[in-house]
Amino acid sequence: MHSRSVFCLALALLLILPACNFKYGMPEPGYGYPAGLSVLAPRLGRSGNYTYYPRYEAYYHHESKQFHYPNGKNWEVKPTVLNNSAQEIRATPGVPFQLDAPPSKYHAQIKQAFPVTWTPGRGRFDESYEFGRSGWDLDNR
Repeated sequence: MHSRSVFCLALALLLILPACNFKYGMPEPGYGYPAGLSVLAPRLGRSGNYTYYPRYEAYYHHESKQFHYPNGKNWEVKPTVLNNSAQEIRATPGVPFQLDAPPSKYHAQIKQAFPVTWTPGRGRFDESYEFGRSGWDLDNR
C-alpha cells in the first residue's frame, strides 16, 4: 500500500508541475537574463511587448511601432532612432522584454546587463560558472 501512495503522489506532481510552469512560465531561452531582469523576460509562448536593441540603446514597442530611447536627459518616442531606419535597427541583435512601465524605469539595469557589444549567446550572463571565479561578479571582470 505504501508504494501505491508514493506512486499516486508522484503522478499528481507530474500532472501539477507542468500546469504551474505554463501558468508562470520560464524566461525565453537564449538571452541569458540575469536574476534581476529575469522577471521582465517574456514567458515561453509570448514575445514580450518591447525589444531592446543594445547597439542603439533603443526599445521597440511592438504595439505602437515606436522606438523609446534616451536623448540626453530626456526620452524620445519616435518611429526611428536618429538617422537609422527601423529596418536597420531591427536587423541588429535584440532582447525581448515584457515591461509594465516605460523602459526608462529599467534602462540602467538593462544597459548594464546587455551592453552595446552584446550578441545572443555571448552575454556575460551566458557564461558558465567556474570554481574560484564567478562570471556573475561584474566588478571583477
